[in-house]
Amino acid sequence: MEFYGALVVSLICLIVVLIFAAIVRYAIDSSKTSKKLDVLIKEVHYLKTEIKKLQHHKQQDGSKHIIDEKV
Repeated sequence: MEFYGALVVSLICLIVVLIFAAIVRYAIDSSKTSKKLDVLIKEVHYLKTEIKKLQHHKQQDGSKHIIDEKV
């Protein structure tokens, strides 16, 4: 009898954890945090490539500053 009681309690705990995980996942998805993070990652990647391009041009041009190249 104790085994069945422990099994029922374990099953109820598992269901509660799954419901909680579903609620947290829905909250994260509805806040659009993941979309904002994707945009931020793309922007950082773009900035890195721009910096590499500018550094490459700087090495070719000699002593020009990045600001001078941009302006």
